[in-house]
Amino acid sequence: MRIGIRIIALLALAAALPILLAGPGVRLGFWDYGLGLKMIREVSAPKEIFGGLSLPPLFTAAGVSLIAGLAGLFMKQARAGLLAVLAALVAFGAGAVPLKMKAAFEGNPFIHEVTTDFDNPPAIVAAADLPRKNPPDYRGADPVPQREDGQTVADAQREAFPDIQPMMVEADMKMTADAAHATVKSMGMTILAEGPADNVAGGGWRIEAVATSFWFGFKDDFIIRLTPVGKGMTRIDIRSKSRVGGSDLGANAARVREFTKRFKERI
Repeated sequence: MRIGIRIIALLALAAALPILLAGPGVRLGFWDYGLGLKMIREVSAPKEIFGGLSLPPLFTAAGVSLIAGLAGLFMKQARAGLLAVLAALVAFGAGAVPLKMKAAFEGNPFIHEVTTDFDNPPAIVAAADLPRKNPPDYRGADPVPQREDGQTVADAQREAFPDIQPMMVEADMKMTADAAHATVKSMGMTILAEGPADNVAGGGWRIEAVATSFWFGFKDDFIIRLTPVGKGMTRIDIRSKSRVGGSDLGANAARVREFTKRFKERI
């Protein structure tokens, strides 16, 4: 009985292991992000067992381990039972990752960048030649993948994130640039370049940064363009774009919103 419970616990931990290793493996360069995501899907997506019954391996193993652990505790197999219960909790905890990713995928459009200026989005310059799957140029007129109505990337953003708009600030360029710089740093992003913005009437300023996700180490470009629009007024345009992946799961919109919130508090 004791050995059986421990084997069940080890199976639950084994089912959770791909999720626990998927992100760090990508970040450390052991495999690419495609394989990392596949590792998560393999243990979290339902698999047919018998008679047409489909169950996700991870949650099945976690449930069986929890039952075995509780049975072990009831039958005075304290160590084996506790191990199985802890293994079940680890597996259920790991299972929160694919559940959260699935909810984000279903709740956001299949796009990987957002901007406040659809006609003239801030350009990716410093990071243009760095490793990436998605080209640095803005592709707002492209149709959104996996949609049959021909909706464009720009229209998908307008529909999903109507609040992402240019900011008008009652502050001069120097004050606005200092606040934007400090806000970017406070969000843990790395600034790649900063200086005058080309092709901006009346002179302007730009900050190009990169955000690195904690778990997978995904790189997303983040560009801020400042434009003077009258005495003591500055317009702020932003663009955030993932270097890899078809869908950003809403990460770029969330980053722009976070910057806007922090910047307004600071300015």
